[in-house]
Amino acid sequence: MFMNTCKDLIRKYASNHEMFGKQELWGWLKDKGQTSQNTMTCMLTQMVEAGEIYRVSRGKYALSSDGKSSFHAVIEEKEIEVSQKLKQKFPFATFCIYNGRSLSPLQHHISENNITYIETERYAVESVFEYLRSEGYVVWKNPTADFIYMYVNLKDQCVIVKPLVTEAPIEEVDGIAVPTLEKVLVDIEKDPCFDYLQGTESGRMWENAREMYNINQTRLKRYAQRRGLKL
Repeated sequence: MFMNTCKDLIRKYASNHEMFGKQELWGWLKDKGQTSQNTMTCMLTQMVEAGEIYRVSRGKYALSSDGKSSFHAVIEEKEIEVSQKLKQKFPFATFCIYNGRSLSPLQHHISENNITYIETERYAVESVFEYLRSEGYVVWKNPTADFIYMYVNLKDQCVIVKPLVTEAPIEEVDGIAVPTLEKVLVDIEKDPCFDYLQGTESGRMWENAREMYNINQTRLKRYAQRRGLKL
């Protein structure tokens, strides 16, 4: 009976909050007479597994819609390695890192992409580029669409360094900042490095995203506006 009450309360709280954390939820549950934080944690885990809510990031949750799952950018060993190096070399810089395979679930016509994308503050782009090059990485700095078409093989392992838009929606996965789905969708339309996807393919990627994943519309619209994309 208690578990059912706790679940009902969590669902009620989630329906009134775009996103919520465990601590704020627990504070609200205590005010409602709940007495076990462990029960709340167990119920959150069960609700995530059942698809009723989803993890937005570590310790952050949101209500699922129509049983859709949550999108998570791909990070592999090479992204973990480069993230560790960058954190050590540039401890005060912000980074968003992910693998090009993050795009595959969204694509209609799957194109192999083995690139590591690294975004950082504009002032740090040049320094990060030079550092990674000195470390032996094949790295390109904010390449144009024409440059990628002529010189970059998406199947090969390489790194693209580009500026990180201020207030871009990112989340943390295993200690690494990665883009949210909303950021990925907007960047596909705006970034020259994704020119090969723009048009019919990107339109289908948006359709696939809406069908498969939870999309935070407020976050999407806010970031689209920052990047000058009309939805």
